[in-house]
Amino acid sequence: MGDHSETVRVEFDPKRLSYVQLLEIFWESHDPGYDVYSRQYRNVVYYLSERQKKEAEVSRKSVADAAYDEVFTAIEPAGEFFAAEDHHQKYLLRKATGILHEFQAIYPEPVSFNASTAAARINGYLGCNGEPEELQRELDLLGLSPQMQKRLVEHVSSSCDHFAGLTCPVRN
Repeated sequence: MGDHSETVRVEFDPKRLSYVQLLEIFWESHDPGYDVYSRQYRNVVYYLSERQKKEAEVSRKSVADAAYDEVFTAIEPAGEFFAAEDHHQKYLLRKATGILHEFQAIYPEPVSFNASTAAARINGYLGCNGEPEELQRELDLLGLSPQMQKRLVEHVSSSCDHFAGLTCPVRN
């Protein structure tokens, strides 16, 4: 377990979102002043080019200057990426069995399920990520039956403080 770091590979279109903008999101999404206890859970920015390396270093210095005595987030060249085993993919969605069964019917092959943007979005909402307005806007686009849409909304509205009071527009 200790010879790897759990990471997320982000594929992005630089015409729509620059690497610098992506770095801003990254810095806002974790505590760079927290010194993690293991290599497995450390914070790292990986770069693919010297330009990305310089942009990452500039952004780390900016974050450090603004709020931290020390930034523990590493900046390293990207190596080979290995996807987690299937049973580690979409962890929160796997615990929401009703919703999971609908997705497994749509994506019977694990590779398709793991690659599903809709499954990733729902997994994020189940983890209290995102905004209520986003969920309301895309609820009909996620591939869920009205019953599972309602279950998802009930879950996040009861489990996630910033989703409290959200109601499902679906009528039974």
